[in-house]
Amino acid sequence: MKINLKRQTTWGCVRHFIVYKNGVKQGKLFNNITTELEVKVGDTLEFREGLFRFSQKIYVTSETKEITITNTNDIKRLFSLFIILFLAISLLSLSIASLKIFLFTELSAFILLNHLFRYRSYVFNIEPLDSLLSDVSGVELY
Repeated sequence: MKINLKRQTTWGCVRHFIVYKNGVKQGKLFNNITTELEVKVGDTLEFREGLFRFSQKIYVTSETKEITITNTNDIKRLFSLFIILFLAISLLSLSIASLKIFLFTELSAFILLNHLFRYRSYVFNIEPLDSLLSDVSGVELY
């Protein structure tokens, strides 16, 4: 069966996801470009991005028709957490006497926090979950 992959993010448009199906590279997924992929029920799709190759895994079911990647609604909270953690690490690093070690610590912390921020900022919406919710929207729950 074929499924559609979409990436609709408001930031980070330059980077792309590398899509893997059962560990085999299938190609790149760019922003606002729909990609069609041939899959079977039980396949594992991985979406990798970044230097450390953090990945999101999705298992294909018989009802999977489309996967849409968007940003979370918590970008402002995530960014605030990123800034606070970076400033806390910087404050703890002020006691380091060597300038080289201080810069290495700061750079390492920034890169690691940046990748964690990007990893946590995506949401993977799998269709038909949204369509199932719209089908039962006329039913009143007590």
